[in-house]
Amino acid sequence: MKYLIVSADDFGISKSINSGIIKAFKDGIVRSIQVMPVAQEFQNALAQAKNAGINEMGVHLSLVTRDGKFPQGYSKIACGLFFKKINLQEVELEFRNQLECVKCAGIKISSLSSHEHIHMLPDILRIFVKLAKEYKIPVIRYPRKDKLVGLISISKFFKMCVLAFFQKKMGAILKNSSLIYTDNFLGLLDSGNLGEETLVGLINSLGQGCTELVAHPGFLSSEAITESPFHRNCEKELAALTSDRVKKLISNLNIKLITFEEFSAFPR
Repeated sequence: MKYLIVSADDFGISKSINSGIIKAFKDGIVRSIQVMPVAQEFQNALAQAKNAGINEMGVHLSLVTRDGKFPQGYSKIACGLFFKKINLQEVELEFRNQLECVKCAGIKISSLSSHEHIHMLPDILRIFVKLAKEYKIPVIRYPRKDKLVGLISISKFFKMCVLAFFQKKMGAILKNSSLIYTDNFLGLLDSGNLGEETLVGLINSLGQGCTELVAHPGFLSSEAITESPFHRNCEKELAALTSDRVKKLISNLNIKLITFEEFSAFPR
């Protein structure tokens, strides 16, 4: 059987992105929303989720710079860890505070992920594992492999190298953690540019078991671009995720769309 969890990342980054993610959830194939507690429009995200009747979400943890700029990606954090400029105790405290923000809002936390996949770094992942157990969060995102659809680019090649470098160590840590993760992972190579043709190709390539597919839908606005230029193709992704063609393909291939809560209840 093929199961698919489509995750919409960066919930909270802007009001227009929030609205687009809600549309992708209500009218499209998104089944998991990954909320960012440090994002500028976190409270708006909570309000929109409440209006949509959503009370289960993943938490998309992130680190910010000392002057509050958002976000710090894994390359800067990796350098900071290597040169001992990042205090892991402070990182753990920051992540715990973010989880408390979501918990206090009455949201059930069903999974953990991170902005720019910073938890691929072993030191960060160990903190994730510790907090997941403490907060009884059953699932951690495990980026690995991914499928190449269409032509390769410098950006895709770089991402493939990053995955190849980190995935074995990640797998060893997660395997020994007693936490769970999906059988397959898709979407990182085309992150920020997931059009309909690419999405169709990824769905056609789906393997057996449960797959997480990551997306970044939204409505474009000046606020969204100012906060994160990465989201310039968010409406393209939103159109793909709500496409009748995509929904029909999923039905024809007998793929079942599920949530992380449903996935964590699978017998093991």
